[in-house]
Amino acid sequence: MADSSGGQADPVVTVSSPERLGGPLLHLQILIVLAVALGGGGLAYGLRNLAIQLFALAVLAVNRDAVLAFWRSAPRALVALVSISVALPLIQLIPLPASLWQGLPGREPVAESFALAGLASDRWFPISVDPMRTLVAFSGTLASATIIVIGSTLQRPAKLRLVAAGLLVILAAFFLGAVQLSTANSLGLLYGERTEADVFYATFANRNSTALMFVVGLTLLASLPRPRQAQWLFAAAITGMFFALAVVLTQSRTGMVLLGVPLAILLLRAVALLRVGVVRPGKLFGVGVGIVLLATGALGASYASGGRVAESVERFASAGAADRPEIWEDGLYAAGQYWPVGSGMGTFDEVFQLHESLEHVSPRKAGRAHSDWLEIAIEGGIVSLAMATAWLIWILLAAIPRGSAEGMWMRLGGAAALAAIAAQSLLDYPLRNQTLLCLAAVCAVMLVRQREERA
Repeated sequence: MADSSGGQADPVVTVSSPERLGGPLLHLQILIVLAVALGGGGLAYGLRNLAIQLFALAVLAVNRDAVLAFWRSAPRALVALVSISVALPLIQLIPLPASLWQGLPGREPVAESFALAGLASDRWFPISVDPMRTLVAFSGTLASATIIVIGSTLQRPAKLRLVAAGLLVILAAFFLGAVQLSTANSLGLLYGERTEADVFYATFANRNSTALMFVVGLTLLASLPRPRQAQWLFAAAITGMFFALAVVLTQSRTGMVLLGVPLAILLLRAVALLRVGVVRPGKLFGVGVGIVLLATGALGASYASGGRVAESVERFASAGAADRPEIWEDGLYAAGQYWPVGSGMGTFDEVFQLHESLEHVSPRKAGRAHSDWLEIAIEGGIVSLAMATAWLIWILLAAIPRGSAEGMWMRLGGAAALAAIAAQSLLDYPLRNQTLLCLAAVCAVMLVRQREERA
């Protein structure tokens, strides 16, 4: 029986992989560690991305029963979305006769280049104007698809352990970033190009992606079941303060604004605890005030002394990236040139240069649209935009509160983290690296309801 989010209850999977290889949970935990450790550099670091993708393929191979269970019993809407997301780049690689591909919008430069190279004008060619780039884009979907396919078959306790593994590796990334920042980013950097001495990078080459990873981590932390022991509650609070501090130290304005997402989750949970009488108002108020005073005191001291927090706050007064509106203007024009079929996933860098206005040309090359939404409109046209919208609708429907309170907060936290990613995608390109794609996949796994929650 399908639920209102378009799906069915999770299947219970019998692990078929040999005992010495571990089970699906362990494989996904290792994949998350690899993604955070190696996947934050984007397209420029192909060999690191390849290591993540090859491991993802190995995970699929040794967990074939889980893969079959997903296609057979997972929510139908989720199966369709994963299938379309993986298949779109492959469809764009299917060769077409010249009468078809030459009639597609924006293909005149391709036909002219064939003529200049002396190639036959009647040769077959795919939708993508750069098939190799589109093949790379397809490869980029493998790790996140693996997490969704295998992770959706896990029961709730295993999903919680998967999230816990993600939080632990994010915490490790925080300590790496602390070492980097303490040495003015002269030690421990994983990606060394265009870095600034006072910015917190951790495992990324982009400060905005760093900030978003910690926002996602903080949101997931806020949605976990409430610890029973005081020491675990204290550890969670300290970890949350580390994550929030990391966001501020990245000096990412979008990241600091998105701190409101996990804060909203915490406030909702506090209200829920008060309503059911689990916690007395006076005690909750005292704990909350203590945390706020401690965090405010630490951040305020840094700001008053002109430290790194002051530098982060001062970025809100700056004009920001002045070239982004120009990139968006040219990007909208480029999207119109290839509408409605798109130029091919992963081809933005190739096609944008053809349509960049002369008055916007500068010594710096616009390798990204600085908006994932605009970039997928250029590369995938109406199909990719419809697919992205369908993902948002599925997330919204899957997050509707129902079932047990523990499962409800897991789903709400996963949906809130995905909303934060979608929001930053308006102004940046967080989904163009393997780390955030895999963390987004973990959030999607949290949205899949268990059989017992439907009883």
